[in-house]
Parts: sequence; C-alpha cells; structure tokens
Amino acid sequence: MLSYLSLIIGQAYAMGPSQSGEGAQQQGGAGMTLIMVVGFFLILYFFLLRPQKKQQAERQKMLDSVQKGDRIQTVGGLLGVVTAVDQKEVTLRVAPEVRVKIARSAVAGVQKTGDLTTIPKDANNP
Repeated sequence: MLSYLSLIIGQAYAMGPSQSGEGAQQQGGAGMTLIMVVGFFLILYFFLLRPQKKQQAERQKMLDSVQKGDRIQTVGGLLGVVTAVDQKEVTLRVAPEVRVKIARSAVAGVQKTGDLTTIPKDANNP
C-alpha cells in the first residue's frame, strides 16, 4: 500500500512546472492531486482501518476474559459452559457428562456467569 502511495506522490511531483508559461497551472494540478491522495488515505484510515483495529481489540479482550463458569457460543453455533481454560483451548460442557475441547479463537460470544439455566448441570461436577 505504501508503494502505491509513493508511486502516486512521485507522479504528482513529476508533473511539476515545465519550462513553458503553463507552469503555474501544472503545479496547481500536482498539488491538488497530492491533496486528493492524502484525503483518500485519511478517509480510508478513519472509515476502515481504525474501526477494524478497535473491533480486534474488543474481540481479544473478550477472549482473554473467558473463565470457568462462563456460558459461551462458538463460531459453529455450539453452546456450552466453560469447565476449563487453557492458554489456547477451552473445555465446554455441552450436556451432562459431555465435554468438548475447542480452540479459544473459536469463541464467538461470552455470557458471564449468572444465567446458566438453559444448560443442565452435571450431577457429578456442579
């Protein structure tokens, strides 16, 4: 992306004033081109890159906050209660005596401890 920017800026400067009397007009065109390129990249940053970084930070914060007892949904639609948390894996209880290990990155959403009434508890491991 930076190579494109340097190419466009280089072309804008190459369009600088010539030896003829139309130098001022060409210089204004090059300056306008440069302003448009900078404006384009500012718009790109504020509407695409900045919100995407913010979403990534929020997702990472959500993944880091997963703890035992949380109810989660995976990207595949599996619902369960977290019974163990590892560095890269999470163990879910999806039914009594049914445990599933998933990658931590497969967590789509977290519902903190409190509303666990829809998933039955194990008789052996509350």
